[in-house]
Amino acid sequence: MNQSSTTSNDLPTSHPQLVAVYGFLPNLFRVQSAIPQAIEAEQGLIDSVLVRQGRLSRNQKDAILNGVATVRGSDYCRALFGHSFAAVPDHRSVLLDFSLKLAKHAPWVSERDILILKSSGFDEKAVLEAIVTTGIGVMSCTVADGLRPLLDTELRSPAPAEPLSVPEPLDWPKPSEAHLSLSSDSGSDSGTDSRAYVVLREQFGFVPNLYRLQNALPELLDSEVRLLESVLFNEGGLNRVQKECILLSVSAANLNTYCATLHSQVLSILGIPLEESDRIVKDHRRSLISDTDRALLDETRKLASLPGRSSQRFETERLRTQGFTELQVVEAVVVSGLANLLNTVQAGIGAVSDFPPRRVFGPKDLYPLSDDSRPILDATLPEDPDAALVARVQGGNTDGFEELVRRHSRRVFGTLAGLLGNVDDAHDATQEVFLKAFENIGRFQGRSKFSTWLTSIAINAGTDLLRQRKPSEPLEEGQGDEGFRPRQVQKWAEDPERLLSALQMNQLVREAVLRLPEKYRIAVLLRDINQLSTEEAAAALELSVPALKARVLRGRLMLRESLAQHFVRQDKTDA
Repeated sequence: MNQSSTTSNDLPTSHPQLVAVYGFLPNLFRVQSAIPQAIEAEQGLIDSVLVRQGRLSRNQKDAILNGVATVRGSDYCRALFGHSFAAVPDHRSVLLDFSLKLAKHAPWVSERDILILKSSGFDEKAVLEAIVTTGIGVMSCTVADGLRPLLDTELRSPAPAEPLSVPEPLDWPKPSEAHLSLSSDSGSDSGTDSRAYVVLREQFGFVPNLYRLQNALPELLDSEVRLLESVLFNEGGLNRVQKECILLSVSAANLNTYCATLHSQVLSILGIPLEESDRIVKDHRRSLISDTDRALLDETRKLASLPGRSSQRFETERLRTQGFTELQVVEAVVVSGLANLLNTVQAGIGAVSDFPPRRVFGPKDLYPLSDDSRPILDATLPEDPDAALVARVQGGNTDGFEELVRRHSRRVFGTLAGLLGNVDDAHDATQEVFLKAFENIGRFQGRSKFSTWLTSIAINAGTDLLRQRKPSEPLEEGQGDEGFRPRQVQKWAEDPERLLSALQMNQLVREAVLRLPEKYRIAVLLRDINQLSTEEAAAALELSVPALKARVLRGRLMLRESLAQHFVRQDKTDA
């Protein structure tokens, strides 16, 4: 990474609040100039937590930041925080002890630590401020570790740090309710219709507990969600799946059960099987991701906040040799910083998982696999099983086409039936599809599987029939569904008192699929009904893989919204 102290001359005028806080624009932000929207969001978070007057004094927040930089061993952040903020008090406080434990041993933080703070006079909003301040310090150290900014000329090299003793935890805390009992939707200027909640519902399909428990400080929650928008939800360099994989992998390295569970579920909605997320959690080097993405997770896991997870430093050059651009490298580091921020905040407030965890971390996970663990070979797609038959038909042996019809008639019919919603029309269209395939098989060049090519013919035939029935629906992204905001996407579960028969259930799902807008209906049919791979479905629809995943994600959310009343468990409460 270019460690030039001046990355962009106009950055100071773009971020005057940062200049107001530090007296200049630190290189910590200049090295992020490839994603200026992230700098602006970080600026907003600093303003809402560190600058704005709250329950904690500025001196208390400064002590936390300096302490975090010291226990994290970040000389740059020690110099920056020591220059811009008040000196750390000579005496240790209960508040600083808590923040140092959270910064260094987050998985061990328990309700008992919160009770100690409360007994010392800190209310829950003050505790929340301390937790997020600690998270900001950890995130800043992460960015400094990854992008290695040069020490600003305005800063003095920090004196050798006096060691801050942070006792090694003895007992792993038992699972419990949230550490804070703040009302999840409290706050005079906030509520279920706040901007932050709208964005979270749109992106996750619901408001995760991690964010609900911060809604007692609505300005904090809003600034945190703006950071998510600028770093996670914005696809400028890395795509959403890559970023979610970083969040998942870093959360696993930090032994954060909540965040690993949440981002596994998000990846599932994006089309990544839960089993693949499990492999990434256990050891990403044994997962089925590409070589380049494996290198991405190799490097970003080095930035995990839990000490001892890696003895190596983040290598920007390795990512460049794998084809990652400067923008993507910066994004990878900033997303890792975001992961450490969210992990720290979750560990402090003790948010309970929104879904049943597939993996609960414990003391057995403290000893990661060694770095020289044997990697597996890249997963390779199987050869086209129809290749030999297709070659025979192209060579003049038309009898082979009957076998191709036998192999694929069910899939073609299923695609058309789901698309058209009429069995008779689907039968007629199926015959037309195979007729077109037979007439054009000489043009098939094997650039995709024969089944993918056949599916694309079926989609085109079905779409033509639909357009003869009614005016075409808009197929461009972002048109025709702007008003959709998913609200009922909780995990489906069987309710013994309301369980529908298999026939009724299938009918409900079939009708819900048919109600989806055309472009989403086709995507869901191919991925979830016909079980095509993401690459096959994208090829059949002539879409990029990210565009296909986006359509499947939106279609699944619409489908879950439609069916939520039948499949979401309604937990009983005592009267």
